[in-house]
Amino acid sequence: MYPQHSKKPIRWVCIPVFFLFVILSLTANAQRNTPGINGDGDMLGGSSYNSGGIIRQDGWSIALNGGYESPLGELKDVYKGAPTFGITVNRRVGNVVYSGTVDYRSYKPKQAEFLYNYYDQAFLTAVYSNYRGIGGYLGIAYEVPISGLLDVYVGVNGGFMLTSFSMDASDDEGYVGLSSSSSSSTSYIGPKLGFNCAVSSNFSIGIEGRYSLGFSGASYNSREGGSVTSSFHSYAGNLFLVFNF
Repeated sequence: MYPQHSKKPIRWVCIPVFFLFVILSLTANAQRNTPGINGDGDMLGGSSYNSGGIIRQDGWSIALNGGYESPLGELKDVYKGAPTFGITVNRRVGNVVYSGTVDYRSYKPKQAEFLYNYYDQAFLTAVYSNYRGIGGYLGIAYEVPISGLLDVYVGVNGGFMLTSFSMDASDDEGYVGLSSSSSSSTSYIGPKLGFNCAVSSNFSIGIEGRYSLGFSGASYNSREGGSVTSSFHSYAGNLFLVFNF
């Protein structure tokens, strides 16, 4: 029996969307009030300016990303969402963008203690540590320009998630009835959808929605023996600061 919980803070996923449209409006206004630049832009970078906006070119870029991620499955009954931070390296070839990402999150329990019924007679009080995860994955996306400054892309990530947490439970008299810990590597795949807004020839800002679907469960080591729990599932919204070179 799991404790009741409130709905996820969707506003954390929507905030990056709001900021992207603010930046897009400011950038478009600046372009209208600035004399056009010809096609002789920085040909070494990932893109260059002309009077119509940005010319996309093959090249490398690096991105700092931050956002908010909410767990799904059994994790959502104990843990609330948390900020995520990461770094991404991209390689553009035509309209295809290859990427490699490393990121980090640390979910906190929704409450200090959880009560569980034990053989319909007594209750166990469980205390959970933070649920920490380090993700490493490769991605591929197809990007299509929808204006001189704005691109939309759809793609998929595939990789692994290293996760760890612990739990201690005691009965009404304070005796420890269960102590367990988990440290596992979960393989997963995650579809993604995002937008990139060019601010200059070497800098852009993007937002991305992502869903992570794990394939394997986490193995527990406890005093009562081994058990298995569901694998890592989540959805997230991220903001990217992208530097082309």
